[in-house]
Amino acid sequence: MGSWLRLLLLLSLAGNVFAADDAKDLSSGQIKGSVAPLVLLSQFKPLAIASGTFVQKKYFTVLKNPVISNGELFLDQALGFVWHTSKPIASTMILKEEGLFSIDHRQQQKQINNATPIATVLMSALSGDLAALESQFSLATTSLTKAAPSSQTCIELTPKDAVIAKVMRVIELCGKDTVDHLVLFETSGNRTEIELSLTAVDELPKAIREQL
Repeated sequence: MGSWLRLLLLLSLAGNVFAADDAKDLSSGQIKGSVAPLVLLSQFKPLAIASGTFVQKKYFTVLKNPVISNGELFLDQALGFVWHTSKPIASTMILKEEGLFSIDHRQQQKQINNATPIATVLMSALSGDLAALESQFSLATTSLTKAAPSSQTCIELTPKDAVIAKVMRVIELCGKDTVDHLVLFETSGNRTEIELSLTAVDELPKAIREQL
């Protein structure tokens, strides 16, 4: 699958606005509870520096089963993040001050233009950066996805920023103390579900810091 797999995460984030029927279905699933979404979001503990693993399932309308990938994730709010896919094909995406970069299984690196705002949003979502999310999104409580455990809190984020709104309609975050389930919906009807297992650490490994 070559370069397509290397950019799987980026393409997941680069969906356009939902079709009208999809948006209608989403809004009908919102919970009209008494707890404000911002209060729920504040329950997620911010992760200034963290590392862990992920399992990503990409659902295509034309395929019966999802395309599954997994790997490791490293993030530092002050430096950026490293998203390394180990299976099915090794690849890495790196967000740092200079922009967003992809590295393929041949260790060839190239910059991905015009994608930094979207990648920055992803890091804010993963790290539970409350201030960044509140400034860029409208928040609403939402019904749980089928993949999310019933004990989790789920929040729907609708972008305010025009640049972000051009490429995504809604992000759903679920978790207890930290975000451990992320869903991105795309205009085509495809969706991406990401299961996360992140742990706060004092410092990222030297080899990772050198990439940032």
